[in-house]
Formats: sequence, structure tokens, C-alpha cells
Amino acid sequence: MRYLLPVFISLLALVTGCKKTDTTPQDLAKPVVGLYRMAEVTPAGSQTAITVANGSVLMVREGESLTTILFTLTYATVGTSGSSTFSETQKITLQPSGSAIALLSGSTQVGSWFNNTLTMKAYPFNNSTVSFTAAKQ
Repeated sequence: MRYLLPVFISLLALVTGCKKTDTTPQDLAKPVVGLYRMAEVTPAGSQTAITVANGSVLMVREGESLTTILFTLTYATVGTSGSSTFSETQKITLQPSGSAIALLSGSTQVGSWFNNTLTMKAYPFNNSTVSFTAAKQ
């Protein structure tokens, strides 16, 4: 009988000492979704940015996914020969990257999000790549 009390106290300490781990996945899409505006785009192979009209990025959650968004880039260029409008939607995967969120096209990182600013580097668009920075509205 005197051995039961120490065994009971040991079991009680063991059970109460266990910590439950949080298995709730992080919702990376929540802070990212929204409308972003930009004023210029740098095409692949160029060192000079092109001023664009109505430059926007619309990011919406894909279904109920916590880590996938639909990324729609739209902008117009105006030149002496007229204007051209470009628009394309792609599926982008989100991954945590320190205090930022990395944006991936397939397995390639094409941009990042931090503090309501979107920075894209070599984003695949319209059979080429573009780079730009956009601010959330």
C-alpha cells in the first residue's frame, strides 16, 4: 500500500507534464489576398522599367486552401503606336520565409510578400518574365 502512493504521484506528474502541440496549419493566404497596385514593370532582359497604366495584381484564395492563391496580373502599356493590355492568372503556392511569405510558381520562388508589399522577380508572364513591386490597397 505504501508503494501505491509514490506510483500514483509519479503517474500524475507524468500525465500533467506532457504538452500538447498545436497542429493547426498556418493560414498564409489570409494576409496576402487582396488588390495591389503598381506603376511600372521591368521586362526580362531589360534594365529599364516600363511605366504602365492601371497596373494591378488581384490575389484570391484558391477554394479553401491555406497556402494556394490565384494570382492575376493585369496592366496596360501606352506607346506611340497605341496601347496594349496584358492579363494572366496563375496558381501560386505560398511558403513561410522568416517574417515574409515566399510566392512560388511550381517549385521556383518568383516573389515575396512582406508588410502589404509584393515584390516579384522574374515572374513568368505572357511567355516571358517580369519584375515589379506592388502595394496593397
